[in-house]
This record gives sequence, C-alpha cells and structure tokens, in this order.
Amino acid sequence: MDRPIEIAFHGLQGSPALEDDIRTHVAKLEQHCMNLVSCRVTLEASSGKGQPHGQVGVHIMLGLPGRDLAVSHKPHHGKEHRSHPDAYTAVRDAFRVAERQLQDLKP
Repeated sequence: MDRPIEIAFHGLQGSPALEDDIRTHVAKLEQHCMNLVSCRVTLEASSGKGQPHGQVGVHIMLGLPGRDLAVSHKPHHGKEHRSHPDAYTAVRDAFRVAERQLQDLKP
C-alpha cells in the first residue's frame, strides 16, 4: 500500500489488540489485491434509539487505482437479526464483505 492504514474509533474505546486484528485483515486483503493503495477503517458504537448496547458498525474505505471501494457493515435491528457480539466479530464480517467485493472487481 502506498499510504499507512488509518483506523478510527467513534463512541468506543480502541485497543492495540483490535488495531492489530484490523491490520491482519488488511494484510490478507493485500494478498488478494496487489494494487490496494489505501485503507481507512472506522468502527463506531451504535447510539440509535432502541439499539442494544454493544453493537458495532464497521466502515472500510479501500483506495484502488482510479476508484474507491466503500464497505459499510452495520448492526441489524429487530429480533430476526443478531447483533455483533463484539468489535472483533464485526471487523471480521466487514472484511469478509470487502474481500468478496474485491473478488467481484477482478476480470
């Protein structure tokens, strides 16, 4: 990558272990997409009315030559959906979505 990974936390406390986990996921993406230019990851705690405590939304912005790819993986609401039990699970799920989207871009 041309630029360092940017990691931001909104409404929740980050940790070196969580940042390391994010960097590991980014490194895996780099193996699949050699032309990745930049990556910004934002984690935010849900704060909406009626949302269970502890839900985490993850937003990933990937810079590629000539385009950006945005992935937003937010917690679902309602009984039919389960919230992410922790930030690590939310990050894992968001990076799975990002990986699939990068694979879809390949010719």
